Amino acid sequence: MLRAALTSTVLGLFLLSPRNAAALNVGDKAKPFRLKDAFGKTYTLASFKKRIFTVWYEGKQSTGQNKWLQNRIRHLRKKGIITTRNYDSIGIANYQETAIPNAILDLAVRHYAKKDRVTVLVDRDGRMQRLWGFRNGRSNIYVFDKARRLIWKTSGPLTRKRARQFVRMIRRLTR
Repeated sequence: MLRAALTSTVLGLFLLSPRNAAALNVGDKAKPFRLKDAFGKTYTLASFKKRIFTVWYEGKQSTGQNKWLQNRIRHLRKKGIITTRNYDSIGIANYQETAIPNAILDLAVRHYAKKDRVTVLVDRDGRMQRLWGFRNGRSNIYVFDKARRLIWKTSGPLTRKRARQFVRMIRRLTR
């Protein structure tokens, strides 16, 4: 009896874990969402209308895994090579990944968003993680086309070679 209860509990946890969420695969259409940014403004999938739309999903453990890549994209935007006319990029902060109180995370996210002039949405309850299949403890990067179909995704730190491929792809798609 105890063995059956333990088996069903473990199986239930496995089936409900974020890793087994209905992950988006390349070619899938983005599932609609509604999230607030660190300043309280509400965003939906329809809020982002540019030709290319990149989502960076990170938590405390994964912050900075792909910092070089973020800096490279920022540099290309400043030089006008990638323009806001055809490219949107947002961050989503994963609050489920850490025991740090939300109020402290809010301060950190607001500071980062204001300092770097970027949009950072807040996933307080793990809804986006379950909806799109993001992975905890890893930097998740998803790229969508204008029809909001997933055209590229990665999870975890990128090698420099893979990061350069990403930059070339974004440059090509935003011309």
